[in-house]
Amino acid sequence: MLQIEKDIPVPEQTTKYPFKDMETGDSIYFEDERQANSARVSALRFAGRQEAVWGFTLRKTDPDRDKVGWRLWRTE
Repeated sequence: MLQIEKDIPVPEQTTKYPFKDMETGDSIYFEDERQANSARVSALRFAGRQEAVWGFTLRKTDPDRDKVGWRLWRTE
């Protein structure tokens, strides 16, 4: 049988990515495509939980301008 416990504090929520600290135009660089796609999905889920409209976009970086990899931008 399960036991009910009282006065147990809820732990602080932790995040792997700093989405709440990002402003429009800020970006995060990823060398690994798989991690970049994971961050994109996490960003979209994060945006869905916000009352304000937040947008994110993921693009492969231009090797002439940046390191080859992926960059996730906050767009709104």
